[in-house]
Amino acid sequence: MARVLLTGATGLIGRATATALTQAGHEVITLGRNPANDITCDLLDPDATTKALETARASLLVHLAWHDGPRDRWTSGANLDWMAATLHLVRKFACMGGQRAVCAGSCAEYDWSVPELTETSPLWPRSLYGAAKAGTGLALCAAGPALGLSIAWARIFFVFGPGEPPGRLLGDLIVNLKAGKPAECTDGRQERDFLHVDDLAFALALLLASEAEGAINVASGHTVAVREVITETARQMGRPDLVRLGKIVRAPDDPDRLATDVTRLRQEAGFQPRHDLISAIAATLAAEERS
Repeated sequence: MARVLLTGATGLIGRATATALTQAGHEVITLGRNPANDITCDLLDPDATTKALETARASLLVHLAWHDGPRDRWTSGANLDWMAATLHLVRKFACMGGQRAVCAGSCAEYDWSVPELTETSPLWPRSLYGAAKAGTGLALCAAGPALGLSIAWARIFFVFGPGEPPGRLLGDLIVNLKAGKPAECTDGRQERDFLHVDDLAFALALLLASEAEGAINVASGHTVAVREVITETARQMGRPDLVRLGKIVRAPDDPDRLATDVTRLRQEAGFQPRHDLISAIAATLAAEERS
């Protein structure tokens, strides 16, 4: 049983990933500012991070922590702080004998004018968040051989699940429908690749156990129109009458289609999603009811 150090364990993705790693047979050590973590540490403090790594003595790392403010995620200068913190964390992890790391990247690194995205598609981030993720991923993947560390950079696409923070599509939709309030949306004709958070966590656990290195797209491999997510959620909640498609004007730079090639994830990590859209929404709603 390997010891895995997990950052970001109290977030949407982290909670599911902790479960997936435990189910895979790993000993999971969580690290972060939240007192609920096994090791309490501010990852933005380099000295504290170094000491925490010495305490953890893990051979594997899954790094998910990053600034995720609902209002300033895309523009905050904190993205630069997390870029520096991530580089320090991974470098020190390697120096202390770490063997493999999986770090969370983002589809926001890509040029979104390209409708079908592979790992070799051009990078052209349109936000500070995307630029910081792209720069961090490029640097780490290039440094892996010199550090003696196997690194996979997981470019995560559109994830949903129970307990979403404010400002996300499904979470805000569920809150409005539960309250009996109209859910004003765009026309929802834009196509995206959505993945349930439990499937994402399963993919990250498989990726950690694999030998895949470099940038890896992590998604379902199937695109659906955003309006399908909205209307199916409303149908399952019995409130299709509250959906107001087309009430919000889409941003001019909102791409019509973002499809994802997940060939590497399937072939090198063996991933297949367990949920389709209908069952993923049903699982999310069931978990929300239990919480």
